[in-house]
Amino acid sequence: MHGTPLPAQLAGPPLSDRDAIADACYRAFASIDHVDKELLLSSVAPDIHTEIAGKTCHGADELVTKVWDNVSNHLDTIHYLTNMRVSVDTTTTARVTFTAMAVHCRLGKGYEPGPNKFTTGAFYNCDAVKLEDVWRLKMMQSSHVWGDGDPSIMAG
Repeated sequence: MHGTPLPAQLAGPPLSDRDAIADACYRAFASIDHVDKELLLSSVAPDIHTEIAGKTCHGADELVTKVWDNVSNHLDTIHYLTNMRVSVDTTTTARVTFTAMAVHCRLGKGYEPGPNKFTTGAFYNCDAVKLEDVWRLKMMQSSHVWGDGDPSIMAG
């Protein structure tokens, strides 16, 4: 684990719906960077559908085994989310768009010269739902627009 991530439930006054929806996105990606599966599971609905970087997953369990385990356990990563826009459509549904840049690096090789990194840029479209008073991602779809470095790093 890299650093100590904040818990899913933050201290202080409650977040607005818009901020809580954005926080679900941040939790999902921070879970990868900090290797914190509980943080991931706090951010996604059990029946989440994802289409990310050419991999489709149906359900949180499949997302963990097909994507999260492979990236979190085999790479050092940093994900930057920006340009986030949130539409709270009803009291329990929302849509989110943002851009993301992700730096993927072979474990422990971040400072070594050579082909140890793969960086990507993507647009994300997501749907969110409020379940048991917590906003979670129900659908995530990425459109990767560029990559730089050695893509074979993603194979682990």
